[in-house]
Amino acid sequence: MKNLLRASLYFFSGDRMRKGALALPLVLLLTLSFLQAMVSAQANTSPYDLILVRDDNMIDYIVALPYSHMFGIPILPVNPQKLDPGTIAQLESYAKLGWTKILIIGNSQAVSDTVQDQLLELGFSVERIGGADRTETSVKLAERFFPEGDQVLVIASSSDYGSALAAARWAMVQHHPLVLNQNTTLSNSTREALQRLQPSLVVIIGAGLPGDLESQIRSLGYQTYWIKKDLTITVPTTPVKKETNWTLTLLAVILSVTVVVPVTVYYAKKRWSANRVPIEVLTEKERIVVKAILERGGTVKQEELPELTGYSRPTISRIIQELEKKQLVTREKVGKTFIVKLAKEIILRE
Repeated sequence: MKNLLRASLYFFSGDRMRKGALALPLVLLLTLSFLQAMVSAQANTSPYDLILVRDDNMIDYIVALPYSHMFGIPILPVNPQKLDPGTIAQLESYAKLGWTKILIIGNSQAVSDTVQDQLLELGFSVERIGGADRTETSVKLAERFFPEGDQVLVIASSSDYGSALAAARWAMVQHHPLVLNQNTTLSNSTREALQRLQPSLVVIIGAGLPGDLESQIRSLGYQTYWIKKDLTITVPTTPVKKETNWTLTLLAVILSVTVVVPVTVYYAKKRWSANRVPIEVLTEKERIVVKAILERGGTVKQEELPELTGYSRPTISRIIQELEKKQLVTREKVGKTFIVKLAKEIILRE
């Protein structure tokens, strides 16, 4: 703070008066940003200030993404065996701003007790959430941070990182819990998550999952919606040396993300493959517009939607365009207005 004040005096001394006047907004902005950061550190209501995961396996990082978004905090990948001096220096700097509450994701095999002890010695308060494996860890996180359950549960593969990454992005945007499932059958931990969270809809995303997963979940009484069930990932088969297997894995991840993310995360710009679409997969504004159309019997003049929804005409125009891209509505020009019609059946749930 003293340095910022000295900067102000410097700019307003002698021949620097005119330049100082021009720099005043920048000085004030820097001062305000500094004060806001300090106030935020003191008034932070998040239960955590930082999420810590292992740096040698990206699946825990992916699982952490929805909760990083939920609490507005960063994720720090670290050596799972021991914190190196550089990481310790980073953490010490971070703690000086008052951010000292750390959540470790993964059991002691994922992030060692040695790392946890080092954090405690640095003055951090530490909580660990982890299960016997990655699927159980994802379930424990979902149950912890959605204690009252949720309307939608997102399920992705524990082995196909591209699908899991896309599902994490989807869960972040839609604010729903994410659970990983193995590729052979419905995991016991996933079954437990269904029983405890009691979702109205289970959204399954991408590849790397058992083909009968949907039927298994439906047999338990849950509605399902599978995004890109037929997605296939082709991994190069060129022989590689044993020590380069991790590189091959990363290439598969990049390929997977390239294919899955544009389809699932930006699904609003793609075609829906089913004729029956759950309303939960729409954004909040899209749901309001669709419900207004449904109340008019599935057909409405576009010029009537601002009054029915409370949104402005430009906002309605953008929402209708997005719904058209998803092939959920069609528009027909009649005179000076458009007639908007629902093109697919929308599944509503109370």
